Amino acid sequence: MNQDADKPLAQETLYVLVADSSRARLFQAVTPVKVLNEVVTKEHEKGREKDSERYSDRPGSDHGGVGGYQSYDREPSEDPEERRFAAQLSEQLEKARHEGHFDNLVLIAPPEFLGVLRHQLSKDCMAAVVKSIDKDLVLQETDSIIEHLDL
Repeated sequence: MNQDADKPLAQETLYVLVADSSRARLFQAVTPVKVLNEVVTKEHEKGREKDSERYSDRPGSDHGGVGGYQSYDREPSEDPEERRFAAQLSEQLEKARHEGHFDNLVLIAPPEFLGVLRHQLSKDCMAAVVKSIDKDLVLQETDSIIEHLDL
């Protein structure tokens, strides 16, 4: 008879980061996930500003030239405020990982911000990622977030 069959399955601590460029919610759960406990909510006011508000001191459209326009000198995917916020979140996750607060990590963010976030995470944090979901769920209730986890 297998004695291990009577032992309960090992539970792992899971962190779930639900974020966009202006807000992040960090949850902790135990697998299998039935409840999400919010650990931190972080606001990033600059992420809510329109590009015209954030970059008003940068050169804008120049109607010079032969009927052409000179565009902004940055790419949308290279938004320094998004990178800054993602770096802050990454530092917080790295600290929590180092202190042993979670075994596995789930990332949930809109596609563009998810890419920025992944780029900022350390190799160790990326190794802990068990699932990435490219959806904007930051304003959703926890029950809705749990439905998307499928863990």
